[in-house]
Amino acid sequence: MQFCPKCGGILTPHRKEDGSIVLKCSRCGYEVQQQSARYTLSVQQPKVFTTSVVSEGRKYSRKKEEIEQEREEYYKELFMELMREEEYGGEEG
Repeated sequence: MQFCPKCGGILTPHRKEDGSIVLKCSRCGYEVQQQSARYTLSVQQPKVFTTSVVSEGRKYSRKKEEIEQEREEYYKELFMELMREEEYGGEEG
């Protein structure tokens, strides 16, 4: 593993338009020609894991009205709590 002499970022192999491979800084973009080591570029697809709860989540989705009602109740509680704090000077009792 090599690091950038300018900023200390990791130098990773990148293929240029002409087909040559250079080491490029992931932070500042500094490039240096490949040295004696051979690099290969490959793209790996990320693996996605799901659970039955996530996969079946859409079956039990709530209606928009239910979500709006919960949101209103939450903000009403928050408002009332802030009003109590303002009225009693931040002390409850």
